Amino acid sequence: MERKKYPIRAEDYQLREPVGQGVSASVYRALCIPLVEVVAIKIVDFERNNSDLNNICREAHTMILIDHPNVLKAHCSFVNDHNLWVVMPYMEEGSCFHIMKSAYPNGFKESVIATVLREVLKGLEYLHHQGHIHRDVKAGNILVDARGGIKLGDFGVSACLFDSGDRQRSRNTFVGTPCWMAPEVMEQLHGYDFKADIWSFGITALKLAHGHAPFSKYPPMEALLMNLQNAPPGLDYESDKKFSKA
Repeated sequence: MERKKYPIRAEDYQLREPVGQGVSASVYRALCIPLVEVVAIKIVDFERNNSDLNNICREAHTMILIDHPNVLKAHCSFVNDHNLWVVMPYMEEGSCFHIMKSAYPNGFKESVIATVLREVLKGLEYLHHQGHIHRDVKAGNILVDARGGIKLGDFGVSACLFDSGDRQRSRNTFVGTPCWMAPEVMEQLHGYDFKADIWSFGITALKLAHGHAPFSKYPPMEALLMNLQNAPPGLDYESDKKFSKA
């Protein structure tokens, strides 16, 4: 079957309402006019983005090359004025973060958590096999489509370990969301690798279980210090009796 060809001109898309907002990028629900298809478009403002232009374009190119049912891919990308437009599938149900915020403030049931985490792990396994560290695994980046399909999205801070063909090379940049960041990412002593995503995955599991991440009630810098100074957080099975120990 021939793959759809998405247009690479801004005039072929009709922007609707915003569905996400960041420091240097916004995401809109949009209509692809020639294909009569609802899509999501991430618009990155080059002038407000601190990343190198090549890094931004590399992110978009990575999303186009991705081919896994549990990782959000890009249909196409193009430059319009001083913005980069990245056209992606529209995930109707939004993120796990917004679903929890609106309907499950105390967390999901164990069976739901298990299903979500299983699908996210599949996506992470694929990314790591391809040489990518996601670097911002969290409930807000776990997206749900109309059929309940789970996709890991937002490669705004992703990195590739295979740039020079060295699987063991580690990263040293300080990126991510404080409550979800692994200690080695915070310390910046020896760099970090794929394991940083596994730490963030564990924190995400706790977020899905409790409705909040460990230390999330503290200011960002205090949360960073508590992550470094305390034992790794986990479920308290005495108080979390709704969860099995399996």
